[in-house]
Amino acid sequence: MPELMQISANELKFLVKRSAEGLGFSPGDQLSAGIKAAVAFQLGLANSHLLVKGLDALNSAIRAPLLLASNDQELMFDAQGQSALVQVELALGLALAKAVPRLHIKHLVAAAFAVPCLMNWLAQPLNQASAQQCYALYFTHHSGAQRCVLIAADGQLLGLYQPLQTIVEMDELLLCMGQADIEGVLITDGADLLGWRERCLDQGVYLEVTLISRLKHMMQASLVPETEASRAGAGPG
Repeated sequence: MPELMQISANELKFLVKRSAEGLGFSPGDQLSAGIKAAVAFQLGLANSHLLVKGLDALNSAIRAPLLLASNDQELMFDAQGQSALVQVELALGLALAKAVPRLHIKHLVAAAFAVPCLMNWLAQPLNQASAQQCYALYFTHHSGAQRCVLIAADGQLLGLYQPLQTIVEMDELLLCMGQADIEGVLITDGADLLGWRERCLDQGVYLEVTLISRLKHMMQASLVPETEASRAGAGPG
């Protein structure tokens, strides 16, 4: 069984942020990746295996998801194999701004990391009254099972469900606006999810030791090598 190490959520956020920096992502993507990783672990939606998958898929050559189709009922994007640790907010933001009933993103690796992003977006004031309703976010859990997170219009978690039918394939995400009744089994309600997150603030999260070592190695790539010029410019003042 892999050896685990306990670290704080802030430390995880910092490690993932600096790892994204080392791969050449923008400051916004760096911060977003760190926040998504930390919150997903706190909510019990991610584990070391999923984070490894998300890190492996990070590709700074991809600038944004491709818009495949757009109409009054649905937006469809191709994430081109990009990790949900970055850039997924571009598709979510457009869907929320247009208040379309459905957003479908294909080829999105580790889609569970989109949950904290949606929570943050919904916590912001929305311009369209039609968007003030519940959101159901479907993805494939790291166990391979279907999952749905129900989120209120203000970004508060309402529950985690296991759908009765297959809704999305692996590496896909489906967001449905206004779907308050989920055809599935309630795994845990919003209060318990928030309780887990609060406990993690005190107790930290557990990662495999090999993953922590990898994150620290990736972080080193973000450090600027010391040169004669940088040493000459160092010092007080």
